[in-house]
Amino acid sequence: MEFNKILEQYRVGDYAGLIGLLISLIGFYFTIRTVLNSKAASEQATAAVVSMREDIRRSETVADFATALAIMEEIKRMHRSDNLNFLPDRYASLKKFLVSIRTSNSLLTAEDQVVMQSAIAKFSSVERLIEASIRSAKPIEHAKLNGQVSKHYDLIQTLLVRIKNEIGRGV
Repeated sequence: MEFNKILEQYRVGDYAGLIGLLISLIGFYFTIRTVLNSKAASEQATAAVVSMREDIRRSETVADFATALAIMEEIKRMHRSDNLNFLPDRYASLKKFLVSIRTSNSLLTAEDQVVMQSAIAKFSSVERLIEASIRSAKPIEHAKLNGQVSKHYDLIQTLLVRIKNEIGRGV
């Protein structure tokens, strides 16, 4: 009983409650601080992942451009050789790369999209022309076709150079 009187007389319970409240507030502060730090770390990790994905996509775009340009060079050589049998496949492959670049690239402006669509349409019509020439065994005017391929080659090469420069600047 004397112990209870001491506790009552010195109001130890009140002080213990205040100390408990103070400890709870300090703990709550550190909890909130930790949560905010975790949120910031999570946002930084998310930003890093997004940046990495964009870098990978940019690398894929440059590779797709380079592949498309190489296929165009190959097509021009095949035109000159008058061996048309493999040309429709090469045109189909070229269109696949151009469509991939056009549809999944945020670096292309509206004008760039028009250039890409024009090239895709032109190569589609030339592919049909080549297939008709194969069926009818008629020779093609390879100089004219190579001129058209060269025109689109130059436009796409210009796009590639611009995109590489934008990537280099961190756009």
